[in-house]
Amino acid sequence: MPPYDPYFWEISVDPEMMESLSVMPDFLEELTKTPEEQSADDQKEALKQEAIDLIKALIQTEITPKQRQIVELYFYENKSQQAIAEELNISQQVVSKHLFGAVRNGRRVGGAMAKLRKLCKKSGIDPKKWV
Repeated sequence: MPPYDPYFWEISVDPEMMESLSVMPDFLEELTKTPEEQSADDQKEALKQEAIDLIKALIQTEITPKQRQIVELYFYENKSQQAIAEELNISQQVVSKHLFGAVRNGRRVGGAMAKLRKLCKKSGIDPKKWV
């Protein structure tokens, strides 16, 4: 019997391939999905994309131009309220009020997000469907 060789069973793998696998942690999970699970995931993704398209349309048509500009900078371009304020030559508090409204008499009033939430609810957009 030949002496023990620990490298006998070692399989050489391209380092770039190993790197791509580490970038995709759900790789094995994706490989082992049943057709039913894949179909359910595809349906969730379709619902999510439909909702995103509807939300984009609501942003373009249902809020004020200033609110739209601030929402796009805040959520699409991932800018901070302070960065938006500097870009638009307004205060950070005004940016916050455009996004989230202001508290008056113990109630939050105004703001693009509150309006968009109401419109999404009215339109039947339910994040629980795709989460």
